[in-house]
Amino acid sequence: MSDHIDTIYYNGTVITMNDKQKYAEAVAVSGDTVAAAGSYSDMKALADDKTEYIDLQGKTMLPGFIDPHSHVLDTALRALWVNVNSYPLGKVYKIDDVIALLKEKADQTPEGEWVVGWGYDDSKIEEMRHLTTEDLNKVSTKHPVSVSHISGWVTYHNDAALAKAGITKDTEDTEYYRILHYADGEPSGTIEAALCPVFSKIPPATDEEFIKGLEIASAQYLEKGCTTSQEGWWYERKYYELTKQAVEDKKFNVRLVLYPVAEGDLYEKQKDEFLPEYKSGEYLDKDKMIVMGAMKLTADGSIQARTAYLSRPYYVCPEDKPDFLGPHNHDQDWLNERILELHRQGKQIAIHNNGDGATEMAIKAFEYAQEHCYREDPRFIFIHCQTARSDQLERIAKLKAMISFFPVHIYYWGKRHHDIFLGPDRAMRLDPVGEAMKLGINCTLHNDTYVTPIDPLLCAWSAVNRQTYEGQDLGKAEQGISVYDALKAITINGAVQGFEEKFKGSIEKGKLADFVVLEENPLETDEWKLKDLKIAATVVGNKIVYGNL
Repeated sequence: MSDHIDTIYYNGTVITMNDKQKYAEAVAVSGDTVAAAGSYSDMKALADDKTEYIDLQGKTMLPGFIDPHSHVLDTALRALWVNVNSYPLGKVYKIDDVIALLKEKADQTPEGEWVVGWGYDDSKIEEMRHLTTEDLNKVSTKHPVSVSHISGWVTYHNDAALAKAGITKDTEDTEYYRILHYADGEPSGTIEAALCPVFSKIPPATDEEFIKGLEIASAQYLEKGCTTSQEGWWYERKYYELTKQAVEDKKFNVRLVLYPVAEGDLYEKQKDEFLPEYKSGEYLDKDKMIVMGAMKLTADGSIQARTAYLSRPYYVCPEDKPDFLGPHNHDQDWLNERILELHRQGKQIAIHNNGDGATEMAIKAFEYAQEHCYREDPRFIFIHCQTARSDQLERIAKLKAMISFFPVHIYYWGKRHHDIFLGPDRAMRLDPVGEAMKLGINCTLHNDTYVTPIDPLLCAWSAVNRQTYEGQDLGKAEQGISVYDALKAITINGAVQGFEEKFKGSIEKGKLADFVVLEENPLETDEWKLKDLKIAATVVGNKIVYGNL
């Protein structure tokens, strides 16, 4: 940072998210870094005749929103696929709608090439069931056709796609996938998978296609005020190299946190390609556009796909599985040893856990790591942690671990959690952000994009108001949080989660000039309107990359 002040932002409300100085009249920026925040007269005193003044015109500036968990690189890939999301996320109401959308793509695709869809939700469709080979064969018998469930934890395939992966009635399940079957033993086309053997056969996007997808994803994140994005399942070195190129070419203009996958054959084969010399919070380029994050593991799947691991049965169990708890992805001993291995290397570790059974496994594994190799500040991360019990939150607090909650589940699927998956009692404390914050746990809020569209303000609104899309209250009085705490969860708390608090998350001297400018002040607006606040501009490194000022 030089002595010259390049820019002064003034004539608006500045919410710094720095508890020691919550508000400022103006912000002075040198290069891509905040030089000072304070009164307009003090900032003006730092300026010279070359300083640019940007009039906020009464709008409200905050630090840029930090996405603490999503799949931005996968979002880029899905920009090339067929969107079969259900209303209100998409256009689908019934299975015939899915078939029609995929068939339209198949008709434009040369025979033998893949047709891929994403976003199918069996719990928000008229038929309330999984897709089958019979359904997807109607799309085409001359193309392999595959579809990803909205959760990412279930996939669907026609006969041609199953054949590409050699899946038959004799194919055995593994710890990474389970194949569902018709009554006669033939595969039904549905695979519950962390690592899907059919999807692995889909030819990767060309470099040009992927970079085009990155441009689309970058624009989506910036439009919602995100200045930092995340890839929570980085599984191939080339996608980092392509993203780095896209950053240099100004086609990807949002900062990126990488979470390397730490399980399965991908990790064993490629762990030396995941930049092992870097630890969480270390930047991979001089402009701090790409940063290393935590090593990523999974303990279970998704509640709405019934692949999450619960300690008590699902409220409505599958007909053939009474007292169904759902599966877990690894046994406890394996999880303990893998986490201890990474922990001894000084790595930060994040675990996907939705069901409280999986949360229990994650807690035990983290406790095991600390017992055998104590570290003062490992910042373990529980990702989703949607059904955590009170006793589990107390143990997470003792671990001084982080939780990244997925509160838009309340908005999009809360009624189904209440009526089908979890029942009233557990649904009322889904994503217990309020209780966790009272225990002093550093909490962040995420959309898990591509699962739901990137929208930090909707995350904040959901954590504050806890209302379903249909208008049902799911524990606002018990688990709701203040608007200010919700804003912290999408700004400074996200920086703390990733060891980036020296550079991001608040507007103060020495931090990156990453800002979001809102048309209204979220601390003075009705909390029920929080999700509808307009983004006037997004600023990354003192460059306006979305909107106008």
